[in-house]
Formats: sequence, C-alpha cells, structure tokens
Amino acid sequence: MSEVVFLSNTNIQIASGSAASDGVRVSKLISSPLPEGAVLNGVVMNKETVIEAIKLAWQANKLPKSEVTLIINSPQLRANRVDAPILADKKTTEFIERETHDSEYGRFQNPVTGWYVVGKDTKAKTQKVVYETAEIDFVNNYVDIFAQAGLKLKSIHNGVQLGTEYFTKQASGKTVLYMILDGKSLVTIFFAEGKYYYDSTSRVFGQPGTPEFAREIYASISSIRQFISAQHLTETVKDILFCGLAYSQVNQLANDILNLDSTVDISIAQPSQGTTISSDQSQFPFFVYPIAGLRRIDERMPILKNTKQVSKKKTEKGFMSKLIVPFICILAGLAIAYCGCLAFKAKESASLKEIERYIYDQDVIAKVAEYDAMHDNMAEMGEIQGGVDILQKNLDSYPIPDSSINDKILEAAKAHGVSVDFNSYSASSGVFNITASSKDVEDINLFIADLMSMDIFENVDYTGYSLSGDSNRWEINVVCILAAREVTEEVN
Repeated sequence: MSEVVFLSNTNIQIASGSAASDGVRVSKLISSPLPEGAVLNGVVMNKETVIEAIKLAWQANKLPKSEVTLIINSPQLRANRVDAPILADKKTTEFIERETHDSEYGRFQNPVTGWYVVGKDTKAKTQKVVYETAEIDFVNNYVDIFAQAGLKLKSIHNGVQLGTEYFTKQASGKTVLYMILDGKSLVTIFFAEGKYYYDSTSRVFGQPGTPEFAREIYASISSIRQFISAQHLTETVKDILFCGLAYSQVNQLANDILNLDSTVDISIAQPSQGTTISSDQSQFPFFVYPIAGLRRIDERMPILKNTKQVSKKKTEKGFMSKLIVPFICILAGLAIAYCGCLAFKAKESASLKEIERYIYDQDVIAKVAEYDAMHDNMAEMGEIQGGVDILQKNLDSYPIPDSSINDKILEAAKAHGVSVDFNSYSASSGVFNITASSKDVEDINLFIADLMSMDIFENVDYTGYSLSGDSNRWEINVVCILAAREVTEEVN
C-alpha cells in the first residue's frame, strides 16, 4: 500500500492504493484544501503553510507516513520522451545526459535528471524513456517539506507524463483527445490511432458552464487540429474525453460545443481497464494524476536517487578542495581574482532573486494572464475583420446587370441586323437569357461571336436554331453569364 500526493494550485489530492498486474487498486481518494497562493504551478510560495496543510491531511485521514510519491505539474520539473538504445542503466543515464544537455540543462543552473522506461522495441533494440529534469534545490526543497511534515518521499514525478501513460492502454487503436482541467490549468493529450503524439498546457479564464469557457475549450481543440495539419496526419479529432469536471458540467460543455462544431463528441473520461476504485468511482475525473501515480513504474534512475548522488559528489568535491587550500595560498593573485568572482556572483545572485520575486509576483502573473486574454480577443477580432473584408470584396465584384449591359447587346445586334428579345435574368447565377433572330443565320453567328469577345461576359452559349414559318426568320436561344467586376483597391 502506498500514498500518491498531487499538489495542485488549490488542494492536496491523495490516492491510497497499490499497483496491480493489470492496473491499479485504489482504496481511498482524499482531497484536502490548500491555502490560496501556497503553491503556484508546482512551485512552493509559502513553505510553512504547505507543511502544515500536509500534516493536517495526514492526521485527519490517519494515513501511513512512508511510501509516499509526489506528483506535480510545474515548469520547474520538465518531463520529455526520448528513444534510446537498450543499454545498461548507467550507460542509458549517460546517453540521456548527452542527448538532452543543450535542450534541457541550459534551462537550469544545477540540474538533476531521473528517468523511467515506458516501452521497448526488442527488434529495433530501442527503448522509449521518459526523463525528468529539475533544479537540485527544487527537489531538495520538496524532500525537506515532506520530512518536516513527518513523511518520507519515495519518488517525485511529472503528472502529465504519468497521465499520458495511464491513458495509453485505453487509447489503443483510437484517435482521441484527453483534456484534464486543474483549476485554471488545462492539459491536452493527443493520441492518433493509439499512438501518443503531443501534449500541451494552457490557461483558461472562463467559468465552467459558460459559453466563454466552451469557446476556450474549442480553441484548444482547434490548436490540436492545426498540429495535425502541420504534421500531415490524416486523422480527425472528434472524440474528446474530459477530466476535472462533474458529469453535468461535461454535458453542458458538450451542448455548448455542438453549437460551434457538430462533429465534436465530448464525454466524461472513465477509468482505464484494470483500475478498481473502492470508494465512489465518480471521483475519478478529479483524481487522474494521483491515480496514475499508483501504477507500477519501471523506474531505473529515480530523480531522488540521482539527487543524493549528485549532492554526495559535491560534498566529496568540497572535501578535496579543503585539502588543497594551503597550496592555493601560494597563488595570491588568483585568490584576489577568486574573491572578485565571489563578489560578482553575490551581486548576480541578488539580482536573480529580485527577478524571481518579480516572476512569481501575483500581480505580474495576473497582468500576464490579462495580456494573454486580450491577445486572444484581438486575434478573434482579426479573424472577424478578415471575413468582413472578403465579404466586401465579393460584394464589390458581383456583376450588376444595368442598362449598359443591354446597350452593349443591342449595339452588337444592330451591327449585324439581328433582333434581340430579353427573356429573363437570374440574380443568383448572373445569367441573361435572350432570343436572337435574323433572316440570315450567318448574321446571328457574327452577333454571337461579338458577344463572346466582350469582357463583360464570363461565358456565352447558344442552342436551338429554328426557322419561324410566319416571319421566315432564324431564331436561336442565347445564354450569357455575366463576369465578375474588377475590384479597385482603395489607396489610403
């Protein structure tokens, strides 16, 4: 039996249970409040408050204090997938560090990486690995928080990747989009014919049950469709499985989305096969991350283990430095330079702390969210204006059957001694239907040739020559389709 904790921005979610050969067995699901602002996107803003909240959750529910796994979604704990050759664990660790050094390690000052295996291809001799990278201080801070709360952390993982693996079996052979709402954070996970392709995290501002919320969800669906198009995939996203909302809220969302796109089918997500929940199963959509954390994970290099090893190496390095201090005294000039570097580092560290205070300031975050909303609104207005411009262009180019059209037809008829009767005009198709008559068939042919040369007509067709017995004149039906008018660009 183990406990998996997910720290969201608003509460502490705990799943108590164990892994099974075909999935997970959940014995208890617990949600405990977390004071507002204590945790922001997986970053602890008020350490003492978080420690006290964890203590109260454990005491109130009388939970075991060992075998605790922490799940967080944070830009400070980055998780990615990579295909690696099947090697010994040490060699695989070295491979991951080489492959990801430029893309991931540059984001951190003192990074540490852990990894686990999610699949193997024995024929290709490759394995699919999820690696997680964070600052050592970030990891140690959480270890210290749980230690002060009287708990021992067994592991730390990124929630999105665990959620992806949890739904992989359920998505087998299907093209489906999973959406997981946690407060204002929306995670989308895309599978095409059972293969994981893409995940993203975005913010939503509308309240569930409102048309604004439905439009934001539909915008996320549209962005996935753009990804599919960019990847030249032939699959179409129709099935959306939603987590983080109650059944009635998902039904309301589905009805609102139908007004925007009748092809989208939204329903509430269900537990994957092999998941059993002893308590109320309807709680599942709100506990996806901690339930996913109960699964058996093929963890070869846990990030906590690697953190201890890196910290040990740093301690040993510090000890060796003390042994050679007497020799450094000989290099007085270098010592002065070293002190200067320390002063510079202290100055830069102070600047860094100031920047970090600014980044995590609640007012700044709120202003960024407001800017994002305004940017999205401007983009929507731009699309509407573009549609209006196209409509105006179509209206300006629509052919106008005024008297000048009739004059040109009569002028051509007069030149060849042909009589013309105007029968009808269709505004929807731009078609003139006239009857031309003359004693000489060749005059009619010349008349029609003149019509064909006029740029006011897109097409001229004629059928049904007949000889009138009363007037001894040849008659023919002529169909003239008006051409679009040229649109003159206005110069400001």
